[in-house]
Amino acid sequence: MNAGARLSGAGARAVLALEPLIRRAWPELGRALSARRAAAAELAAWGRRREPGPLVWLHGASAGELLGAAPAVRILRAREVGRPGRRATLLVTHSSPSGRPALEWLDPDRAGYPPLDHRRDCDSVLAAVRPGLLVFAKLDVWPGLAAAAARAGTPTALINGTVRPGSRRSGAVALRLFRESYVRLATVGAASPEDARRLAALGVRSDRIEVTGDAAFDLALERADRARADGSAAAYRSALGAPGARTPRLVAGSTWAADEAALLDAVATVRREGGPGWQLVIAPHEPTAARVRELLASCAARGVPAIRWSRLGESATAPAGAVIAFDEVGRLAELYAAGDAAYVGGGLGGTGLHNVLEPAAAGLPVLFGPHHDRTDALALVRAGGGLSCSAGALAATLAGLADPAARARHGRAARAFVEADTGAATRTADLLSPLWPAG
Repeated sequence: MNAGARLSGAGARAVLALEPLIRRAWPELGRALSARRAAAAELAAWGRRREPGPLVWLHGASAGELLGAAPAVRILRAREVGRPGRRATLLVTHSSPSGRPALEWLDPDRAGYPPLDHRRDCDSVLAAVRPGLLVFAKLDVWPGLAAAAARAGTPTALINGTVRPGSRRSGAVALRLFRESYVRLATVGAASPEDARRLAALGVRSDRIEVTGDAAFDLALERADRARADGSAAAYRSALGAPGARTPRLVAGSTWAADEAALLDAVATVRREGGPGWQLVIAPHEPTAARVRELLASCAARGVPAIRWSRLGESATAPAGAVIAFDEVGRLAELYAAGDAAYVGGGLGGTGLHNVLEPAAAGLPVLFGPHHDRTDALALVRAGGGLSCSAGALAATLAGLADPAARARHGRAARAFVEADTGAATRTADLLSPLWPAG
């Protein structure tokens, strides 16, 4: 077993030993850990019950990684229709509960958490499930799972492969520990030439890397266009009301507490200085009941009226100037299509900037904080569709976007940026096709 897999296994055992403490201190994390602990037995039991035949296992950390993989997977499954033999079973696993909204785009035969990353669990699942191909999406190459696949003779692939500048995977110790996991990858689709070079430095063999691009661009465009074509964007606009020409709508997605505080303060400043009112719709990252209550409390502390999205259209209506706390899961791309401008969270509080492509594909100017390492966000700024600003500069940025012509100019640039980088889905499907198992 490689050093990285040994370290990952030791980490998994340590976490299990601390599970009672974790469950008391962080209940949500404890529930996720319990689900991971149970996943090995559940997946193995399912693997033994399933009908014999080819199987592909796709793993991603959360919704973003899995959604980026969805277009290529759908192309490959469509190609199976005209071929002899059985269609491959699709198993999808995700490390975070936030991965669940991606499942409707993948239509898997089985989905859930992966086993914990230690040898016993990974080997038992691989033996029972018998995948013909294991595909990691974007970032997550789990060393224990990769090592188990190698022992089982299962080829592994990485698609939409990304290594951000300064990634901890690039440190000297990490390079020694995890190199073998990357050396064993049978094929890799890199998101960019820079990612290809960084993946080669991690250990991927140069003859196994191809720059395919990131299919997240394809999916973002598809979701934005579908939201307009199927009427869901219009339905959101209708439910949110018509705020008026002097009250454009700012849709803030995947926010954390630092983002929400900055937004509430900035909108209040713009209004106080005679600028537009900005109807503010905030969709917290993982909108649990606790997080939504935290957002509503933050609004109340500032004297700002607020209402949950789930209450609109039932017995309640939004008060004038109210913040809408969006508590629906998996519909953020459609919500963006109902906005006039977008804010993407994670760039202020050090939690990691979230998906900027969905609002860009909707043709909106995209605002976000400066603390991130996302190359697509940096490129979006250079293209004129993204606006990176600190919390202190957010009010001035919103005041500048009061002009509809300015919003339209940035929005066109954002949409053109996404359109220019589509096509990765087909290239990724072609890359995986020789390894895709057939019955």
